[in-house]
Amino acid sequence: MGPNDRAQNRKDDKRAKQQENRKLRDRGGHDGQVADWAAADGGLLTAFIAAVAVDGGAARFGYTRDGGAYAIGIYGDGDPYTVYVSPKEDINEWLRDSTEDFKR
Repeated sequence: MGPNDRAQNRKDDKRAKQQENRKLRDRGGHDGQVADWAAADGGLLTAFIAAVAVDGGAARFGYTRDGGAYAIGIYGDGDPYTVYVSPKEDINEWLRDSTEDFKR
């Protein structure tokens, strides 16, 4: 077993551990509501990305570590920051309102 094999095995082990942790994570949020990007309107997502990117910004989309809320990272609007949106909130309404905010 050479150094490349050991490095690949470490990567494989790390990836397997991440997948295991993902399965163990409580993705239920509070009150059984789940943040799910599949519920977001594609047109609103595209409009939001365009509004952020028009001046050289970028957006990152994910979930909080426990999977209970949406996590939207914003880059290029001053210091980078992350906005957390509860699954109790309407993600499409948040996208619509935030897109308008960036257009101003």
